[in-house]
Amino acid sequence: MTQSLNNVAACDPPCVRQAVARLWPGATWSAEPLDGGMTNRNFKVEVQITDREQRTVVVQEQLPDALAARVGIHRENQVRAMAMVLDLGLAPEVLGQWTEPRVLVSEFVEGALLSAVPDRVHATALVGQALAKLHKHTQGVVMTGPISDPYSGTAWILNQVKSEAPATAETFAWTMDILARIQAACGPYTPSLLHSDVSEGNVIILPDRAVLIDWEYVGAGDPYYDVGDFAEKVKLSSSEEEALLCAYDGVLVPTSLAMARLYRFVSMLREALWSVRAGTTGFTEFDYANYARACLARMREISQSSEFADSLHLLENTNQGEMNDLRQRHS
Repeated sequence: MTQSLNNVAACDPPCVRQAVARLWPGATWSAEPLDGGMTNRNFKVEVQITDREQRTVVVQEQLPDALAARVGIHRENQVRAMAMVLDLGLAPEVLGQWTEPRVLVSEFVEGALLSAVPDRVHATALVGQALAKLHKHTQGVVMTGPISDPYSGTAWILNQVKSEAPATAETFAWTMDILARIQAACGPYTPSLLHSDVSEGNVIILPDRAVLIDWEYVGAGDPYYDVGDFAEKVKLSSSEEEALLCAYDGVLVPTSLAMARLYRFVSMLREALWSVRAGTTGFTEFDYANYARACLARMREISQSSEFADSLHLLENTNQGEMNDLRQRHS
């Protein structure tokens, strides 16, 4: 979800009317749609509660539970996780949630997207610090997300695709050996809470920190997946990637940079498989098939790059003791 406004007139969506009536009966309000949202619809809502009290919130109309389950969304995880990290300054406050219709109301975070900030390297470092805080404070958490783990999650969604579109699933066959090598190279890890969709639209940059929004895919997994996911989805350059990892680890560590670079491949693999499944929901008008093809093309590009080959070689030749020391940085 992206908190930048479309150039459209104020609207009157039923989900907003119902949300305001439930939380602030009698209040007046105005709403405008927000950009983004491939499996949800989002509105920035100015609520006039009394003559002296006004709030700005986001009303998110979500996929019905049956459709959400098809793409790996676990609703209980979303609200639980946002509450867990609220005091860390990493997520907006949830103000209300209900199932008929499926709606989440949260505070609106006033900030900028990465593409709109003047100092992209500084903003990238703020994201690295935010992810480090998230992963350190939630290490060892037990929260099963269907697709949050980069390996079991990928296997889960691939099996979903196989069950409905076996021919489509075959187009991903070549990626499985690469995924197995990445898993072996990155080694064992203690799970932390992952946002699992650290796209540009889900990161709000403030002057002194970054806030993560839209926690629909949250769950436990390898912390470095979030780092690689962000690097890939916002298309960080090599120098920006280094700034991200330096902020994340406190110092630039070649092995952690290598893991993040390998997880860029996994990020696109999961995105492609997710897109195949999301295309069956019919919730929003989006060209999921074309997006899946673009992700597949990007995977081939990543896997054929020298950076990917060098990262894989480095990790495959790093002893387990060194890998354990790296993992301990966030404990």
